[in-house]
Amino acid sequence: MKTKQVAFYTFFMTFFFALCVCKGSNLYAETEGEKLFKSNRPAEAILFLEDEINNGTASSAAYNYLGLAYYQTGDYQNSVDAFAKGLKVPATNKKVLSYNQGNAYYAMGDYDNAAKSYSLALSADAKYTQALLNRGNAYLMAQKYSETISDYERYIVMEPDDPQRPKLEQLIALLKQEIVRQEEEARMMAEEAERLAEEERRMQEELARQKAEEERLEAERRAEEERLAEIKRQEEAERRRKMLEDVANSLQNTDSTNMTSGTEDLIDYDYESELD
Repeated sequence: MKTKQVAFYTFFMTFFFALCVCKGSNLYAETEGEKLFKSNRPAEAILFLEDEINNGTASSAAYNYLGLAYYQTGDYQNSVDAFAKGLKVPATNKKVLSYNQGNAYYAMGDYDNAAKSYSLALSADAKYTQALLNRGNAYLMAQKYSETISDYERYIVMEPDDPQRPKLEQLIALLKQEIVRQEEEARMMAEEAERLAEEERRMQEELARQKAEEERLEAERRAEEERLAEIKRQEEAERRRKMLEDVANSLQNTDSTNMTSGTEDLIDYDYESELD
């Protein structure tokens, strides 16, 4: 009985192991899309990989293959999007996806986002020197020279035997010179801006002075006009007063022959007095 139990157990485990191997083979077998990609047929692979991802039959590597297939066909935006989708899926290789996404961004000329993707890859693996070098290249293209120098110098420390080291060191020296030149240029531009600002300030002061002088002269002119107008008004008033006075005097008869005693009869004084 015991022998039969051992035999059954052995048979069961053998069958179970074979079943697991069989299932494992099905789980990790290459899909048609992956085969086409590895056969250097990216355009055809895209159709199958998209379909496999949508149907849930793709492996965790499918997103990377899809992004690479789009990249190989020059469709960099869809390449970026494929890598981005893969980054949201559990159990995918985030380090590789981020790095490849950075390359796609770089190919698009989007150097800021390329640097961000490389940084994400480096956060997954701080020793991922290729991502470090590529991030330095992205910073270089974005004209962020201080960041470029930092990444290049760090890369040389981590990869001292890299054949590109002499070129990198030469580039670092040139970039440091460029930074000095830019700083000097910025200083000169700041001084020029300050000089122009001072010149503008003096010009504004002079314009204000001229305006104030013009306003003063205008005020004096108006005051003189008002003074002359007032004199003219006074003269005109005096002329009218004199004219009215003359008219009144002309109407006033003060001749003695026209004087009255208060009666109706006039006293005529128009004779010689007989009084001694």
